[in-house]
Amino acid sequence: MSDLGFRLTLVTPEKKVLAGQEIDEVFVPGYCGELNILPGHAPLLTTIDAGVLRYRLKGDSTVYFVAVSDGYCQVNPAGVNVLTETAERADELEIERVTQAQKDAEASLASGNLDPEHIAKAQAKIARARA
Repeated sequence: MSDLGFRLTLVTPEKKVLAGQEIDEVFVPGYCGELNILPGHAPLLTTIDAGVLRYRLKGDSTVYFVAVSDGYCQVNPAGVNVLTETAERADELEIERVTQAQKDAEASLASGNLDPEHIAKAQAKIARARA
């Protein structure tokens, strides 16, 4: 493990949500299920699904929550790097906006007038809203 500790970095194409925060553990919504990553975890590269990423800062019992969309997670001896399309901390979420986005995507799906690409996009929007 690095002398700098075990760190979490979470980025999207638009912003850095977390940049090298020292952590005790992180829970990542992996493609095949939730991953609990602790210091000393074996190196790993995996895809993630839309869901809730949870983490605890080093020495802190508070659990922090971030809604993420699909992306990638890399674990190495120095920590965890997560790259995702979108990420919003629990305290940043606007419930009305999220609820409306889900309703709009569900209405699009119900219309039956979508091609496969737009169906996939609507399903991804619903998954992000649920997270």
